[in-house]
Amino acid sequence: MPEYRHEHLTGEMPGSHRNQMILMVVFFAVWIVDSFLLRITTFLWSFEFWWLFIGVGAIIIVVAAYFMDASHKDLFDAHVEGLATTGVFGRVRHPMYLGTHLFYLGLAIATFSLATIVLWVIIFAFYNTLANYEERKLEERFGEQFLEYKMNVRKWFPI
Repeated sequence: MPEYRHEHLTGEMPGSHRNQMILMVVFFAVWIVDSFLLRITTFLWSFEFWWLFIGVGAIIIVVAAYFMDASHKDLFDAHVEGLATTGVFGRVRHPMYLGTHLFYLGLAIATFSLATIVLWVIIFAFYNTLANYEERKLEERFGEQFLEYKMNVRKWFPI
């Protein structure tokens, strides 16, 4: 099978899509097995406060959906040609990745599975590595414009 290379706006890290899919499959497998079948690390989940865990998890998932949807609209629907610095990209440098983090976190909190919370930390480290790689590529491509953007917009926490 031939290897296809698609030059993305930022020049994505080789293998990043495959690794994201692997992490997603592992996360869901651990989340389902631990939260609903074996319940090994869900001992802190309280039936008394089930509504709180599920409610907080649902709110986090809604915020995740907002970041993912807004970033796609701001980047792809607007047909951005240069550095994306407006809309949700004007508040956080990696809104797509932030949405992904929040989605996983929302699921982990909804069932308070410690195994998936630990896995979420590992996934966060992976996405942080992807973001660092892409930021180096953006700095090479956009130079001073990206450095100024980087100084004014936070990497993970929206302003």
